[in-house]
Amino acid sequence: MRHASIAVALAVATTASADPDRTLHLAVHGPVDTAVLGPALARELGVEVAVAGTTCDVPCLAVTVERTEIERAEIDGASAGPGVETAATVVFAPRSGTPRARTVALGNDTAQWPLVITLLAGNVVRDEAQDVLAELPDRDLPRPPGAAADPIPPPAEPPPAEPPPPPPLAAPAARLAPADDAAEATEHSFLGLGLVPGLSTDLTHVGQVRHFLSFDVLVGVSGGSSGLSLSGLADIERGSVAGFQIGGVVAVARRVAGTQVAGVAAVSGDLDGVQVAGTAAVARQVDGVQAAGIAAVSRGRAGTQAAGIAAAAAGDSSVQLAGIASVSAGTAGLQAAGIAAVAGRDANVQTSGIASVARGTANIQVAGVVNVARRVSGIQIAPINVAHEVDGVQIGVINIGGSADGFSFGLINIVPGGRYDLESAVDSDRIGTVLFRHGGRRWHNVYGVGGHPVDRNGPSDDVWMYGLGFGPSLAMGDTVIDLEAIGWHVNHGAHYESGVSVLGQLRLSVAHYWGPFALVAGGILNTYVTNDPQSPLILERRTTGAPMPTGVTTTVWPSAFVGVRI
Repeated sequence: MRHASIAVALAVATTASADPDRTLHLAVHGPVDTAVLGPALARELGVEVAVAGTTCDVPCLAVTVERTEIERAEIDGASAGPGVETAATVVFAPRSGTPRARTVALGNDTAQWPLVITLLAGNVVRDEAQDVLAELPDRDLPRPPGAAADPIPPPAEPPPAEPPPPPPLAAPAARLAPADDAAEATEHSFLGLGLVPGLSTDLTHVGQVRHFLSFDVLVGVSGGSSGLSLSGLADIERGSVAGFQIGGVVAVARRVAGTQVAGVAAVSGDLDGVQVAGTAAVARQVDGVQAAGIAAVSRGRAGTQAAGIAAAAAGDSSVQLAGIASVSAGTAGLQAAGIAAVAGRDANVQTSGIASVARGTANIQVAGVVNVARRVSGIQIAPINVAHEVDGVQIGVINIGGSADGFSFGLINIVPGGRYDLESAVDSDRIGTVLFRHGGRRWHNVYGVGGHPVDRNGPSDDVWMYGLGFGPSLAMGDTVIDLEAIGWHVNHGAHYESGVSVLGQLRLSVAHYWGPFALVAGGILNTYVTNDPQSPLILERRTTGAPMPTGVTTTVWPSAFVGVRI
């Protein structure tokens, strides 16, 4: 309720609008989303707001959110005394004149912070009289030096109370420094020598001196390094590393733009260079190279990672290589792993020895056992492929896809909403077949059994066969056209043919549906290959009594068929 009262009071004090043809620069320090605060300030002040990051030129509005000591609001007429709360300090530095500042407690509801800051900023910029906005020059009508701010002088008013002096951060001639730069050392030394912190040439300035060369026997702590920093056990840089940092066991730096090497663990903030560790390489953001014997970890996005066991990124990743697992919580550009490659969102290329998994869209997935993706827009290659949607191609033994418009090439294709039908037909050679088809609307698999009686030597020569095939489909209303290549293994009677006995068929069929049933007709080009000189399929087609060759024989003939499909 206290913050609601403050917001109402500030809203009443900032009802005037500003000229929309002016620009105000915004610098923000602290946990405030500029994507929300910037537009809110533009609407409140009626001016163009340019978000300048952590620094800005005048006219500049600086917003700082931090935990600070602040006088609590009165309770029953008495002050509650000082306390530590999260507060916002708004400082406005105009092109000329004295800067002014205001501070207000924000409370614990972070969703209300942008509103309170916006109203407070309007109060500070306008100074409740709009005299500050007059100092923002008009782009089309610049005023000459010394000219009045308004051709019509305003009525005389009592002079406003002198505003409190601004904090040093808001001096109008100074640029606001980034928060990270505050940790940089202000002292520089060409050479630093030491045994442990406190027993070094830095004396009492441990961690405050930036060196070009630094050598420590056991543990070294410096304010940064621009050349070479070498420590026997641990090398700790409280500033940035622009050269080489080497620690026998551990190397730690706030930021690495050079090279960081450690026998066990290398740890840095933002990494723009190279990080190498015998066990683990850890960084906040990686735009360079991470290499580790066991684990390479980025707490944000990762440019390049290589690890003997695991490479992990909490954000997006462009390249990840690992002996066991590559894991990206965001979008993965390239992932390669000996066992598993996992992307929390989309994946451009994934390859792994066992499993590749993308919770979003996968462009290319290759795995030794299984690929899993929410959507496949490119290709999946593995013995088992699973996707919720398939707009690309699946190649494997078992393919499971959720789109009837994709292409699945495999022994078993399970497509929810796809095609499933059963057909019985007989051809002009009296060969009867029963075929089962399943797959997508444009590509399907077919499995079948067939046979026919042979009159020559009785039931012992009756032909029976089984086969499988695949092919494309074209649907036009109630009519479906299928082109299929089917291979059959042909047997005779109770005998299973162990030699060469293969019937290849190229079948073209046209089916027209009436309700759940369809009449089917088509043609077949048959090619039979066998090394059995007594094969009934060949003997039935011979017109001479000449003996058959004992080698492999190939016979080709056409046939036609009719049938019913459900």
